[in-house]
Amino acid sequence: MKAVICPFCGVAGEVSHQTQQACIDALQAEIARTRRILESVTEPLPAASIGEDPDPQVT
Repeated sequence: MKAVICPFCGVAGEVSHQTQQACIDALQAEIARTRRILESVTEPLPAASIGEDPDPQVT
């Protein structure tokens, strides 16, 4: 399968989407795929310490 990037919505597929609804459907599928990937992440990112120097030894 050769992937084509749709010039209208930017989602990869077999062909460019011919209608606005096809782009919406492709974008919704891409969002669902991304959510499934993010749900599989088991370790959350560490909380950011706003205003604190990350490495006080470095000058």
